[in-house]
Order: sequence, then structure tokens, then C-alpha cells
Amino acid sequence: MLTPLQKYFAQRVKNLFNHLHDFELNGDEVSMHDFRVELKKMRSIVRFLEQIYPKPKLKRASHLLRNIFQVAGEIREYQLLQQWLQKGNFFVLEKEYYPPERLNNMVEAFRMRADDYKTDLNEIIETVGHYVHSTNEILAEQYYTDMNAQVENMTRRNLPQIDWHELRKLIKQRIYSFNWVRHEDNYEDNAFAYYNKLQETIGQWHDLEIIKDNFSQKQVWLSQDIEVQKDFNLAWDKLTTGLKQKERVIEDMLATRQAEVKGIKSDA
Repeated sequence: MLTPLQKYFAQRVKNLFNHLHDFELNGDEVSMHDFRVELKKMRSIVRFLEQIYPKPKLKRASHLLRNIFQVAGEIREYQLLQQWLQKGNFFVLEKEYYPPERLNNMVEAFRMRADDYKTDLNEIIETVGHYVHSTNEILAEQYYTDMNAQVENMTRRNLPQIDWHELRKLIKQRIYSFNWVRHEDNYEDNAFAYYNKLQETIGQWHDLEIIKDNFSQKQVWLSQDIEVQKDFNLAWDKLTTGLKQKERVIEDMLATRQAEVKGIKSDA
């Protein structure tokens, strides 16, 4: 009988190639998002295995996986940026600084290398699969317990913004690893709803931070074009307002969690 980790790994393998195939055909935002999610889940397994086995044995697999994830991430960020600009009707900025043609070129370049990525994924799967099938499920249970403790510790203290993205990655690792220990008749993850909502909100905040960084790198505000200046001022106001709203939600969620912990301790 397969362990939960082995079942989880098998599903990742299937989904990776399915979503890569979908992106080859469509080149759309949804298939790229789904492909990156599967890459993240595969990377989470590698991170776990690196805690058990000598890192050099997984170094190449980790490197190949990181390279694919980075290329996919560049496309994903550009898709999100264009999506945000189009939703806000900032067509002048899009035309001058973020034209659709560039995204088309990025997608086409990815498609041209798709066969190479498939070869790399097969090598990754062969290496990682060997260790997945050699790993005692007790080690996965211990890892999940550790991840859960780390997340609880971070959410119980005042966390500066600089640590929010790291918290999000840790939460996702915790959520993924729960599936490596969960048998069909196992207990439910009672904290899932809170942690998932928190990581999603941090993700939305981080997406806006990436857009802000993009504007800074291009130095859009230096443009002498009046239409660009108008569009940028409106976009900047919308961006800063959105960031403040997400920041308040995250701060409230963390504060609520801290208050709950203090209340539990007081009752005890």
C-alpha cells in the first residue's frame, strides 16, 4: 500500500505534465498558474527530503526545479502585471512599458524549450521518486509537526512586513505537508481555513509589491509624456490604496490570532 506521501508525489507528477501540456497549447494565465502551483508542491517535497538525506544527492534535482520555476515565475509576474493594468484601464502604461508582445515572446520562448523542461522534469521525478519511496512515513509526520510548530510560533508574535512573505512560504509548506500524513480516515486540519486565508492575502499583497517594484525599476514617473504621467498617477494611487488595504487585513488577522492565543493561555 502506498503511503500518503507516495500518493501525493504520484499526483504531482501527473498534474505537472498535464498543466505543462495545457500551457503549451493555450499559453494562458490559468494553465501557467496551475503549473507553478505544481512546481511549488514538488519543491516542497524536495525541501522535506533535504532534511533527511544528504543535500548533494538532491542538489541537481533542486537546481533543475528552481530553474524551471524561475522562468515560469517571470511569465506569471508579467501576466499578473498586465492583468492588473487592464483591469484598471491603464492602457497607456501597458502600451508604453508592458506591451502584450513581450508576453507573447516570453510564452513562445518557453514553448520552444518545453521539450527540455520535460526532460529535466523526468530527471527530477526519477531522483525525487527514489527518495520518496525510500522514506518512512513517520519522518513525514515529524516534519509536519515541526512545520506546524514553526507556523504557530510566527503567527503568535508581532511580525514585521519584511517577514510576511517568508511566513507565507512556511504556511504553504505546512499545508502541503499535511497531505503527506493524512490518511483517508485521518483527522481534519482544523486550522486550514485560517492559514489558507492568511497565505492567500499575503500572496495578494506580495503581488502588488511586485507591481510596485516593476514601476520603480522602469522609473515610470520620470516620463515626460503627459498621458503617461496621468495614467501613472492614477495607477500609483490605486496601487498604494490596495497595498494599505491588504496590509490592514493581514495585520488584523495576525492580531486576532495573537489575541486567541493569549485568551487560551489565560483560560489555562
